[in-house]
Amino acid sequence: MTGNSALQELFDSCCAAELMADGIRLSATALHHGADDWARALRRAGVTRGDRIVCALPNGAALAQLLVAALADGITLAPVPPHKDVVPLLESLDARIAIALESTHRHVAVPSRTGGPPGGPMYPRASAVRSDSVAFLLRSSGSTATPRWSALSERGVLAVLESHLPFLDMDGAVTLCILPWHHGFGLILGLLPALLRARRVITTSEPARDAATLLGLAQVNGATQMSMVPLIAARLAERDDGRALLHSLHGGLVGGAPIDTALASVLGGSRLRVGYGQTEAGPGIMLGHPGEFSAAFIGRPVGCEVRIDADSVLAFRGANASDGVWEDGALHALDRDRWHRTDDLVTCADGAYTFVGRASTSFKLANGTVIDAPRIEASLRSQLPRISDLVLVSHDGGGIDVLYSTHDALPVDPAEVRRLLGGLRAYLRSSVCVSIDAWARSAKGEIDRRRLPAIS
Repeated sequence: MTGNSALQELFDSCCAAELMADGIRLSATALHHGADDWARALRRAGVTRGDRIVCALPNGAALAQLLVAALADGITLAPVPPHKDVVPLLESLDARIAIALESTHRHVAVPSRTGGPPGGPMYPRASAVRSDSVAFLLRSSGSTATPRWSALSERGVLAVLESHLPFLDMDGAVTLCILPWHHGFGLILGLLPALLRARRVITTSEPARDAATLLGLAQVNGATQMSMVPLIAARLAERDDGRALLHSLHGGLVGGAPIDTALASVLGGSRLRVGYGQTEAGPGIMLGHPGEFSAAFIGRPVGCEVRIDADSVLAFRGANASDGVWEDGALHALDRDRWHRTDDLVTCADGAYTFVGRASTSFKLANGTVIDAPRIEASLRSQLPRISDLVLVSHDGGGIDVLYSTHDALPVDPAEVRRLLGGLRAYLRSSVCVSIDAWARSAKGEIDRRRLPAIS
């Protein structure tokens, strides 16, 4: 297909993977023809380079074809979770049109049954803002701050692909894509490399999160490559056949959340790699070596510079950095040469980086005492290996509450917790063991600190 973006040549020369989604097989040729159909339909509707499309589609043929068409023509794609209400986003992102599974709204188009463009005309809305050379607007998870729309440029996406592709072991792979394509990890480090280098891409429109379903998909399709978040890896690691699958894979990334000691011991020696990045980094900052896993290890820099600031926060700089943010109906450019602070506290030894915690999780007691929660939590975990999850919080501002779970479901002696708090022991208000199932978690498996278990 013809196009006018910096990514077009890459897709024309490399994109040869066939796609299998929900039992439907789409050859590489059919994928290109479908993308061409989308491109022609969008052009007929007057949607061109620098316009924005909101896309609320599940993993599958429609999203893959639309993605290739948008990248080829330099159209900015703003993918969001399936079934999300896209109508408010039309205005807030000043988008020309939205694509969703179902809608009767004039400016929302519904793909055909085979994933192609709708049979009838599309009706874009007027737009006042251009986003030339911006490939994606991706919404950050907002786990520790207000979510923002990061503008990832064609140049930045190319930089991440070029720096990471040599390490992803995708050539000729049968790749099981279980990560959502509306997220940076699943999209830029999952789907795009697979389309460019893999032989076959396997996915499902409904998220596959339980171990039995994943094992079935992998075995039926002969998967050789799969990336995942630690929560999925941990579910597989609970089963003998799941551990066998993890060690049979020829490649894949495990990232999106910290890896604990128990999971690291299972993944050690496999051909999987740890991966670390943020939406604002496209999301590639670090990778580990195959089979190199330890508790909270996040890898070594790939394709960018990193530094640890005086307050132990990791910062990065490079071509992978987002070009700006979309706020208040406009695109706000950021300095491409900036040092971007991640909010993640890290340590480094011999070029290998380890995650400590998020700076924003520290808090202050009513008397003004600052509680460096990330470092205290990391210290307690290292000294109490029975602990699987742990959070420091202050429910009343007058003292510290320690909530934790253990691998054996048995509580830790509160006196031992108090002793390990050292000079802060006088502030310990409670030490509470909760069930592992009591934690509210994100899709990546991280504890949602906004919804902690209730304690008396």
